[in-house]
Amino acid sequence: MRNHYPKYVFPLFLACWVLVGANSILGSEKEYCGYEYVIRKAQGTYEQITVDLEAAAAKSGWKVVAVVDAGVMKDCPSRARVFVLYDSLYARDIMDANRNTGPFAVLDRINLFQDEEGNHVSIVNPHSINRTILMDDQKYEAMTVAHLQALRTMITSAVKGEESRKQYGEMRDRGYIGKTMGIIAGGKFEDKVEDVFVIPGGNWKDVADKVEEGLSKPGKEWGTHVVYRAEMPGFETALLGATGTPMDTKSFDIVGEGGDDSRDQLSCPGFAHAAAYPIEIVVTQETTDVQVRMVHAMFRMKMYFEDAGNWAFMKHMGMPGSIADEIESALAPMLKAKNVKTVR
Repeated sequence: MRNHYPKYVFPLFLACWVLVGANSILGSEKEYCGYEYVIRKAQGTYEQITVDLEAAAAKSGWKVVAVVDAGVMKDCPSRARVFVLYDSLYARDIMDANRNTGPFAVLDRINLFQDEEGNHVSIVNPHSINRTILMDDQKYEAMTVAHLQALRTMITSAVKGEESRKQYGEMRDRGYIGKTMGIIAGGKFEDKVEDVFVIPGGNWKDVADKVEEGLSKPGKEWGTHVVYRAEMPGFETALLGATGTPMDTKSFDIVGEGGDDSRDQLSCPGFAHAAAYPIEIVVTQETTDVQVRMVHAMFRMKMYFEDAGNWAFMKHMGMPGSIADEIESALAPMLKAKNVKTVR
């Protein structure tokens, strides 16, 4: 479903994985896609891979915050499962780098998904995410390289198959994400973090409890509900993740094969993007007040699904805001606070 531009207009707009390969030949190491394969055609059953990944993560120092099954599209024979991991030392480094935006980058997401070729394991690429969220293309490169290698080493110790570094998703040569066609959702990440609710005199743990309770049941339209909670007491911050069906299945259907044309004949190619979810909800103490924060819905959709193409975004312009509205509407009565929706 690649629809950025007609091929005869801009032939240089090739699939992301082709560009990454070409740039490695030219010596460039600064162009990254949003996702990266670790293992393709993994050995073992889907359930055994799940068990092995969880065990390896725990043994290597990660906390398995959640294991979330993605929704399945109608008549789709495949599945996807997302592992949300927390490394306290890495989280501290991310938070020290940027206390305000860092919470949106501290968790790792691994995607175990199926297609006609077998089981595969990929990850959200920390290179792409950190450059955007920490808003510096060079400063945190060494930290990210070390963490990515640790993540890959952990996965390959547990799962055998064809090791791969193929990237996919939107390719970017910098962390800054500009506006699509000059109008759609772009700018510095710090300007896209919204203080959705402000609770004067609140306590961050109490507010996190209320967020968790408010999203305990699936929303009526998109099915959004909380699937994980992780706490960073040293930063008086809680991280909650929300996902649901049909939000995820609709997203997978829209993105399709994205920028990877080699997947366009698969029955359910969108599962490769399953690790785009859950959506982050950050609860953090700011002096005497508690802030409940989310990333601007359309901007976040661009971060993880931009390779769906411009036309796809135009056709579904209302979807991101509708998802955000569902989450915020569920929280408002629990927090007994007005939806202030201020951008920091």
